[in-house]
Amino acid sequence: MSATPLQVLTRPFAIEPVTNIMLPDGIFDNAIYDLRIACHYTNMSGAALTNVTIYLESTGDPGIVPVAKTFHFASIPAGAAVLVMWDANFKNATPGKRLVSFVAKADGFDSRRTIQQIFVSQTRYDPVTNRYTCSIEEGVLTMSNISAIVQNPKWGRDEKGNCECPPDMGPWIPTGATLAWVPNPAYSGMHAELPFSDPWWKVLAIIIAVIAAIVAAVAAAKGAGTASFGVSGTFDETEPSVNCCTPDVNAGPKKEFTVAGVASAVATVAIGVALSDEADPFWRGQANTLPAEDELTVGEKVVAKWKLPDEPNAGKAYTADVEWTYTRFTTGKTYEYSVRETQTNIHLSDGVELETPNTVALGEPLWVRAKFHRTEGKLFKGTDLYAFALFRAPDGFTFVVPLTDDGLGFDPGANDGAYAGSLDIKEAMRQLLRHRHEVRGLWRIYAFAQDVNLTKPGTPPEIAAQHIGGFFVASAVTLNFDPTLPCPITAQGTITVV
Repeated sequence: MSATPLQVLTRPFAIEPVTNIMLPDGIFDNAIYDLRIACHYTNMSGAALTNVTIYLESTGDPGIVPVAKTFHFASIPAGAAVLVMWDANFKNATPGKRLVSFVAKADGFDSRRTIQQIFVSQTRYDPVTNRYTCSIEEGVLTMSNISAIVQNPKWGRDEKGNCECPPDMGPWIPTGATLAWVPNPAYSGMHAELPFSDPWWKVLAIIIAVIAAIVAAVAAAKGAGTASFGVSGTFDETEPSVNCCTPDVNAGPKKEFTVAGVASAVATVAIGVALSDEADPFWRGQANTLPAEDELTVGEKVVAKWKLPDEPNAGKAYTADVEWTYTRFTTGKTYEYSVRETQTNIHLSDGVELETPNTVALGEPLWVRAKFHRTEGKLFKGTDLYAFALFRAPDGFTFVVPLTDDGLGFDPGANDGAYAGSLDIKEAMRQLLRHRHEVRGLWRIYAFAQDVNLTKPGTPPEIAAQHIGGFFVASAVTLNFDPTLPCPITAQGTITVV
């Protein structure tokens, strides 16, 4: 028999399980011990596959310890891509490119093994020097002097009106940083080897910023002493705070750490926008500071500051007015190159359209279909996005539901631009009743989506680096610089359970 025509076509990506967000560009960082290995498995045939099983066979690093789990699908439509993910512990993972082996089998076919690379980094914080370092095989990036606009949202309140979230949960909106790169080894010529031979150096900076931002949310969710991190700390230098961001009391969830995590991720990736998608300051600085033939580059530094005229909200073409100076340190002399420019977010969307049933009888499934619109009038489809929804019960208890465009469940067709998901209402009812929460009443639905890096393996590094995933293109959370206005989380749909 021939091998099952199911394959993982693009690089698997990292999901943080408490906030449910994809880490920048899907890179796995062992500062957060517990991560999910997620990937899209695509039916490459022209017919539906039946009785499908998928499992993660092994990883190329014994320091990565996945939890065994086999996924079962009664049928996968032709051309459809299903989202599967495995919990794994990355505490002892070694930075670098690591191989992961997946196995799929359908009726009428032999098993097929697919091997893909994942990227692993290691972020650490030094409280003595107040610096973060992100280590990979190609070198070490140090980040310091991080300036930020600090927002103090009150994502939830208890019965006495006290904020349930700690004051250091953010979000922080970065407005500047010093980045220092030490290559391994020192190199001759104009350009260093790109991190992982794939993304720009700025992606490592975004990883540091996002990890620093979500640590508080994850620690608060897991409770004191139970969170698992290899890093702690926060931004060390702040601009004036914005003490607004109290959500609409009729829409804001109670004790929802996904919301805090999303807000922090949306805010912190402004550093990526400021440092450009096409080529970051390190690459551009290298191109404009050619060293002598007998010199080796032993270190590089970028000092960047930027202003954000508009709030850095997901999917919006907000701008950043940037000034940066690149310095190259060689065995012979020091070179500098400076730039002043305006950069614009290119990870855009024209909003989200939700379809839900108006009324559902108690015990019946709660479902949602979301269409995420591109700016050119088309829809995101299939593997373009990693998307999920929050279902908020009448008393504020929330549930996370993946949204997929795979033609299964409540999705009418694969790759049609409708990302669908449904709540396991029996399990939800058990949890609600256990906590004496109400099931009947108005449920609110919030949709979120991040773009996925779909670059094919083997793409030349300079081209691959221009494709970055993990940016939010849709979010129910909005940020606001105006202290007289709230920073709400807005429900895009509702369901009444009777």
